[in-house]
Amino acid sequence: MKKNQTLKENFTQALQAHRERKFKNAEILYKKILKIDPNHFESIFYLASLSVQTKNFDKAKQLFQKALQIRPNHAITCNNLGLIFQELGEYKKAINSYKKAIKIRPDLATAHNNLGLTFEKLEELQKATNCYQKAIQIDPHYSLAHYNFGNILKKLGKYTKATNSYKKAIEIRPNFAAAHNNLGDTLSELGEHEKAISCYQKAIQIKPDYSEAYWNLHSFASNIDEALNILKKLYKINNKFTKAKIMISALQGFQGNFNDFEILTTSPESKHPYTRSIKWVFSQPKLPKIYFNRWSFYDGVVVLAEKTRPFYEFGVWNGISFQYLIKTFKKGFGFDTFTGLPESWNDEAKGTYSSFGIVPKIKGGKFIVGKFADTLPKFFSKKKPLASIINFDADLYSSTLCALNYSNKVIDEKSILIFDEFLMNKNWEQDEYKALKEFCNNFNFAYDVLAVSLFSKQIAIKLKKN
Repeated sequence: MKKNQTLKENFTQALQAHRERKFKNAEILYKKILKIDPNHFESIFYLASLSVQTKNFDKAKQLFQKALQIRPNHAITCNNLGLIFQELGEYKKAINSYKKAIKIRPDLATAHNNLGLTFEKLEELQKATNCYQKAIQIDPHYSLAHYNFGNILKKLGKYTKATNSYKKAIEIRPNFAAAHNNLGDTLSELGEHEKAISCYQKAIQIKPDYSEAYWNLHSFASNIDEALNILKKLYKINNKFTKAKIMISALQGFQGNFNDFEILTTSPESKHPYTRSIKWVFSQPKLPKIYFNRWSFYDGVVVLAEKTRPFYEFGVWNGISFQYLIKTFKKGFGFDTFTGLPESWNDEAKGTYSSFGIVPKIKGGKFIVGKFADTLPKFFSKKKPLASIINFDADLYSSTLCALNYSNKVIDEKSILIFDEFLMNKNWEQDEYKALKEFCNNFNFAYDVLAVSLFSKQIAIKLKKN
């Protein structure tokens, strides 16, 4: 009886210390209990949870496994062990743990949600979608599941539906900063600029040190000074946010002050893809006009374009850019498989950016479905109108080079070529940049860079004969 009373008192004290984040005291008390009773399940469980909080994941794994030896059918422990496996990158084991938790407790919404996260890590997006929907079905007020479902929809380019999911997450949990930020992202993709700005500002209001929200907010700056002001606030809050540091030096360069950027080029950050990209921009004979997001970039380029001509787009996906451009040019030709990337690209798996075979219905748009190598020879075998703008959004070197080679027939000195993933990516020199360089070498072209958006990774050029 006395032993039980001692255990109870120690466990109560341990939990209190744990709640007060006095982790060392809590750990001592849990271990004290386990010396008396090595199979005290609650102490093992909470000691494992404490190990998670202190990021000792290997220790947490051992303890949760020991807890399951005592209570094999404890669903929460199975779920928590799955989280540990997921953190350690052991995704198959994580899936098995979540499935075991669900088998024990089919109504455990957190296990369905966490299983979805693991499938998402493995790019099994349909399975992840099913898991999030199941979690929401079990618990309609599960804000995190609505948020995660929104993330999947955003990844699939279903921005309107993603917007609705984020709004639902926020309705349930108004101070959900990440949901406000990601809602801003989807609104940005839909061209709803003012609403996107409000979302980023709200995220920062909730979480004043939210680096990513500051980063996104700077993309809606109306000029370099405004962008610099936002980025400097970000860097003051988080001086490990390397992208902000590099971007500050780049924008100062656009204002004529290259000192900080020159220092970067001799530092460890010289190898960063942002530094390499900006160095290329600064190497141009004439500094291009800079824009801060996709839509202002398009607006700036459209002003320079020959508006009586149609435009061409290689890589249509969900048709949002196509829809934006056709407002001006009234007629456009779009080329895509509509089944996603034909091969892996950097960290993106084959099949990413799929619209699952759904071809957009856009007035004035003609869509040619299939791989470029199969469709372009036939399409360009007959004379086609010269291009106002050609938007290359195929990402891959091989696809971009194929598109350049065939579209050469509709390019003249007035045509503007946009490349959508040209720079800033990890291996950008091996993608669209490489395709353009090879195309110019083969056809004896040079080019002038007219515009750049570092945030959206776009450039616009005009070709000229060497």
